[in-house]
Amino acid sequence: MNIKEAVAKAFEEPTLLDALTWIAVWESERVVQQARKFYLTGERTGSGGAGWDTCFRSSFQLVMAAWEKKLDVPAAR
Repeated sequence: MNIKEAVAKAFEEPTLLDALTWIAVWESERVVQQARKFYLTGERTGSGGAGWDTCFRSSFQLVMAAWEKKLDVPAAR
């Protein structure tokens, strides 16, 4: 599942809190797999050549932006 699919799945949750929780779990599972692969193989697939990375901030931003559109709320600046 890519980030766009994950955001769409999170968007199906009944509340913003539930959606953010869902995307946090998804991102945690993604990064654990990435880190495990690095530790087992030495293959660096994280940003900037790291063994692993996280994208919590951008994941949360994408979910919140989708939620604001759902509620027709102007985006925060």
